[in-house]
Amino acid sequence: MDIQEELDKQLHSQYSENDNSRSGIFLSFIMGIIALFGTYGYVFIHTNINFDTNIDKLLIGNTEFALISVITIGILFFLAVLSLHFGYSLRRDQIVINNIRNKYYTVEKKKETFGDLYKSNNKNYFSFLPDFYNLFYWLFFCSEIFIFFTTILKIYKDNWCCILVNFIFTIHIIAIILSIVFRCCYYEKYKKVFKKAKKHKTLFLNGIAY
Repeated sequence: MDIQEELDKQLHSQYSENDNSRSGIFLSFIMGIIALFGTYGYVFIHTNINFDTNIDKLLIGNTEFALISVITIGILFFLAVLSLHFGYSLRRDQIVINNIRNKYYTVEKKKETFGDLYKSNNKNYFSFLPDFYNLFYWLFFCSEIFIFFTTILKIYKDNWCCILVNFIFTIHIIAIILSIVFRCCYYEKYKKVFKKAKKHKTLFLNGIAY
């Protein structure tokens, strides 16, 4: 009972710390999104694209929007990976804590205290991240696609043969593909941690593969 009481206190403290942490991350992400799309939208509206298809005059055209577009999708890609990292780390720690709870709580006590909450096992590709980070990942990923299509609408139609335009197009495609690849990699890491947890029953942080 002493161990259970101590665990209850620690879990309560952890929930409070997680809430505060999520609030800070939420504000940071939202402010970042507002700043990104504010800058991107302003340049989108006030820039007239006129790339010169002559290689010798390639950089003479108005390239401000192209530069902002690449920077924006690059930052969105970074934020998407950041969401994956934070979400995976939290899910990994949940698995560890869940195993510790299984060791010291009876089935009845565990059900009484936690109910159906805090399930960290048997997650699929779309749900292996906790909801908070999963939501932000998809927000950033969809924003990448939005930036990609608006960039095409702005510069690609009339400048398809320009080398710089095709380079920008390639950068956007790579960012979107890498966002998917990184999610697959983190999902594989989650599955390895989950399999290891099932095998060893009780895991501590030092036993987890980061």
